[in-house]
Amino acid sequence: MQVQAPKGQYRVIGLDPVDTLTSPSGPLCKDCKTLDEALDLAASNDELYLRIYIYNDAGEVLHEAGRYREQVKRIEELDEQRRSRAQDQRPKT
Repeated sequence: MQVQAPKGQYRVIGLDPVDTLTSPSGPLCKDCKTLDEALDLAASNDELYLRIYIYNDAGEVLHEAGRYREQVKRIEELDEQRRSRAQDQRPKT
């Protein structure tokens, strides 16, 4: 996927590593004429994608957002709960 936006525009790319690359609709990839328009698009989609990036026409990342850190924290919490339950269920000698 090319991240560089057309000249004078901004490209918004939203990714969810679990399924957007294989889903029929694919990842979010839209070009916007202004940075404000790109930021609005990113904000309106941040619940749908783990990571959202805005690139300029030089291919530089101007903005990163999304729910990735929240998802990692939630996975860690669930892992800890699972370990605690497994430890509580061990027979005591």
